[in-house]
Amino acid sequence: MDEFLKSRAMMTPGVAGGVTTMITGTLVSQFGLPGNWTGLVISLLLGLAVLADKSVSVYQRIVYYIINSLTIYAVAIGINTAGMAIQYSNEPGSDPAIIEREVPPDTGRFFQEWFRN
Repeated sequence: MDEFLKSRAMMTPGVAGGVTTMITGTLVSQFGLPGNWTGLVISLLLGLAVLADKSVSVYQRIVYYIINSLTIYAVAIGINTAGMAIQYSNEPGSDPAIIEREVPPDTGRFFQEWFRN
């Protein structure tokens, strides 16, 4: 567990990306918040955990914070996109090989298009 919270651990951003997807998906589906900005803010908040690691210099912590926060956000986007592809591929008449399609507006589903205009 001690290594899990270190700034150099790569498992931490992956798990935090999953947590970001859960929190963002819930906020977007329940309150209609914009997914892209909500996910970014949550990623930045979860990335703050890296600043607690006193074993590296302040400069390195800031660099790790930026890299980890962007990694968390990228993982969250990937999980959401994969969830959308699976979710919409189960619809009658849909082709699971085609991921790019017109996404119906707010359907009350957990996985939603975060970058909808």
